[in-house]
Amino acid sequence: MTGDPIATAEERKVGSDRLVYILIYSNAFVLGAVVMGFEMLGSRYLNPYFGGSVNTWAAIISSVLMALMLGYYAGGWLADRAPSARVLGTCIFVGAVYLGMTPILADFFLERIWLQLGDGLPALLTASCLLFVVPVLFLGMYLPFSVRLVLRSVASTGRITGGLYAVSTLGSVFGTLLTTFVLIPAVGTRAITYIAAIVVVISALSLLTVKRTQP
Repeated sequence: MTGDPIATAEERKVGSDRLVYILIYSNAFVLGAVVMGFEMLGSRYLNPYFGGSVNTWAAIISSVLMALMLGYYAGGWLADRAPSARVLGTCIFVGAVYLGMTPILADFFLERIWLQLGDGLPALLTASCLLFVVPVLFLGMYLPFSVRLVLRSVASTGRITGGLYAVSTLGSVFGTLLTTFVLIPAVGTRAITYIAAIVVVISALSLLTVKRTQP
């Protein structure tokens, strides 16, 4: 005797939604960890040319915050026009590619910035933006876009938004501590960056497999 086909279809939909939610929240944690981990690595890239003073950290933090600001806006704008998990996965993949190219190209461009502009504030800000703005912008698109993907009712907007940002922030705390106290002492800066890029690629591919488009 077969079961109720309507009930079975509904159960499959509920199960699928649950898996999508787990994926979306897991990626929020992972990408939050990568962003802060890469920020902690920033001083290692900039230090040979600009030192590790408070000025360097101010430039790093400012660049990351500006990139996140742009990413949040761009992610929200794009989510309203193409609310697809595959579109989001493509954006995250672009960030991963730039991140993966950083160890190869960083010294080439940082040295030229240093030679052309010196080691003052304009050069430091230029170098920081070169390192951080593109990858963090694309990874920053994730949070507003993910809210759009999992939101089912206006009544749950606060809970969904707060939950995703909380999970992402928890990931940021984890990424900061892991990178600073475990990875940097044990693994080279470039190797850590490659690992982060691979993790982001996996995150992007997981999103590309989701058949989720919001109305």
